[in-house]
Amino acid sequence: MTIGNLLKQYRQKAGKTQRAWIGDIVSPSFYSKVEKNTTRISAQDLIELLRYNHVNLERFFSTLDYRSKPQEDLKKSVLASSIDAYYQFDIAKLQSIKDEVIKSDVSDKDDLLLKLNSLIYTAQNSPEGLSPEEKDLLKNKFYNEENLNKKALKNFCNYMYFFDFNSNLTITRKILKKFKNSSHEDIQFLVLDILINMIGTCIANNSYDKAKELVNESKEIPTKPINCFSKIMLLLLENLVNYRYDPKPVYLDICKLQVKELSLIGMTEFSKQCQQLLDENNSKHSN
Repeated sequence: MTIGNLLKQYRQKAGKTQRAWIGDIVSPSFYSKVEKNTTRISAQDLIELLRYNHVNLERFFSTLDYRSKPQEDLKKSVLASSIDAYYQFDIAKLQSIKDEVIKSDVSDKDDLLLKLNSLIYTAQNSPEGLSPEEKDLLKNKFYNEENLNKKALKNFCNYMYFFDFNSNLTITRKILKKFKNSSHEDIQFLVLDILINMIGTCIANNSYDKAKELVNESKEIPTKPINCFSKIMLLLLENLVNYRYDPKPVYLDICKLQVKELSLIGMTEFSKQCQQLLDENNSKHSN
């Protein structure tokens, strides 16, 4: 559904004429063209119009059809919505986004669909979802150090779930070698996310020595507002590793506090996954 169609739908539902709907925000002749989709309204006027009519902005924009958006807006919407759905473990929403992208004419569709598939299969805990050929194709993008750039870091962070342990460790070390001392905050953020994934994988594979090495590497990246969430996760993982070497209750207490903080800031489903990690690790260690 386009902006013009959706505005008309909201206006008619409110029982208003076009003139009553727009007030003094835009001219009647201009607005008539907006509803007919023959001209585009500015973001500022659109938001003012929605507020004037007490329309919930989030609900309005979430209703827009991905196919009606410009290319760059579409890509941003897809990525933002899919990441949000992933952290809420909302597989149905991820699938819905994927279906809309399939119907769209967005450029780089294959790349977007691969990213969506990776999020869906990760949320479903189904790494077999990607074929061996797709995994090899992805992996080759990261083995060459010359190919490592910001985009490659983003992709690897999404795709590493589908690679074997040794491949992930090799690529992670290449990334650390090249980017650990970067002064760019967005690069630091991506490197920390990759470290979080890799440390979690090390713990799952009982490679605590490697996990400890990577935890120490992460401490060399300074804490900044942009990476506070990452640092919370790293603190949780660090204390899981510490508990493995020295099973003092204080380490688990810190982990539980981090899980509680994640829940308090609205990361409810994600905090449940972290609690599951704690429970599994504690059970494994007890045995």
